[in-house]
Amino acid sequence: MRGKSDRSGTRARYLRAIWSLTESDHVPVTITGLARALQHVPGSVSEQVKRLVGDGLIEHERYKSVSLTPEGRLEAVQVVRANRILRCFLHDILNLPWSELATNAEALEGSSSPRFLQRIEASLDQPTHDPYGQPIPTPGGDIEPLTDSPLGQLVHSHRTPVVITRVADAPVEILTFLDERNLRPGTRMQIRGSATGSHVADVRTAQWHGTLFPAGIGALRGSLPEETEQLLAQPSAMDT
Repeated sequence: MRGKSDRSGTRARYLRAIWSLTESDHVPVTITGLARALQHVPGSVSEQVKRLVGDGLIEHERYKSVSLTPEGRLEAVQVVRANRILRCFLHDILNLPWSELATNAEALEGSSSPRFLQRIEASLDQPTHDPYGQPIPTPGGDIEPLTDSPLGQLVHSHRTPVVITRVADAPVEILTFLDERNLRPGTRMQIRGSATGSHVADVRTAQWHGTLFPAGIGALRGSLPEETEQLLAQPSAMDT
């Protein structure tokens, strides 16, 4: 029977992970990549993928990428919507730190009815983004298009102003590190990469000055302020 398993627990985590990988990276989702995102071994991921294929929620051929079917995408978006609304509730109402949002939202999402989620949204004045800066899908499944970039793509050898837009799903220790240093959506920072590339960066904000290593850089998305984009678009003296 298709759709036999409920939407809580494992099924919800897998659908959300596949959807999030597609949304953030715009690259084919592989069993290996999915296993890495879920912190599972590839063998156990393959077994669950087979179940989701049987439920008609994903498509997968051996040694090829995993993709959501239209039915799977609809369910995945609803799971993502519930999860991000719950993150807002846990952060804004219960004042939980970043490090506790993902686990607790995941525990609540399967048992949260649409009416309960609507009441939370109303109490929070219809939030459009969760505490990590991730857009919240509408009840109909629409979602704001993403126009920012991985921080690693914005790191240059010279000091460049960048505004943090989103924080990707990351291990608890990384989220704690970023939260304690107020490296969160809306924070403006001056950033300069190392001479060898964008693997390590020196960061200055109004509240913190320090070094970001690959794990921290990889967890952040950002955009260049408008004036910086215009400056970088101008030809340099060497180009003329």
